[in-house]
Amino acid sequence: MSSSTAPTPSCRCHRINRPFILSGALDDPLWKQASTLELYDIHGKPGRFRTQVRLLYDATFLYVGFACEDTYVWGTITERNGPIYEQECVEVFLNPANARHQYYEINVSPLNTVFDACIVSGRTPQNPQTPFYAFPSFDLIKLHTAVKVSGELNRPGAAKGWRAELAIPFAELPGAEHTPPKPGDVWRANFYRIDQPDRCEPEHYAWSRTDLVNFHLPWRFGSIEFV
Repeated sequence: MSSSTAPTPSCRCHRINRPFILSGALDDPLWKQASTLELYDIHGKPGRFRTQVRLLYDATFLYVGFACEDTYVWGTITERNGPIYEQECVEVFLNPANARHQYYEINVSPLNTVFDACIVSGRTPQNPQTPFYAFPSFDLIKLHTAVKVSGELNRPGAAKGWRAELAIPFAELPGAEHTPPKPGDVWRANFYRIDQPDRCEPEHYAWSRTDLVNFHLPWRFGSIEFV
């Protein structure tokens, strides 16, 4: 099987003039300045539930916000770097150096459990199933996250969705040309969501389509221009 050959998307990330305290609700007025991205299924088609991503940055952090529609929001894993990607979560993949074989993965669950790792991969478009190596001992010490569930957690049909906010520290992401990024700098990135409406069959959403149930395809990352 091969990955998508569709064009990869691009967006702008706007700088803000003050930091803000994360609430998980995406209700700070600064979010109105954010670029808003839509996530679709792995083939680029609308999924069962809508998922949006918002991006901002300042001198210290890249801010990422997720808004996820859902009627059954659930999770059980509370240990950092536990396998939340086997349940429901949102995921940020960042490649500050635009290097094909190394990037960073930051995931957050509805319980506000974090998985973060440095990924080293030998995968190519011709060999998308080549093993990759995750180093979960790589922890973002100054990472901040917040989650807000609309409705009741872990009860079928009792929710309307959930939101997550991440403040990802630039200083802990080696490889970028400038820290923090300067206007005009471009990073490669992708944004994902794993949803399991029935706790059984997962549904996968992505900003840049993959055409495979496989998020670790760095050549499919889109482009973020800092402005």
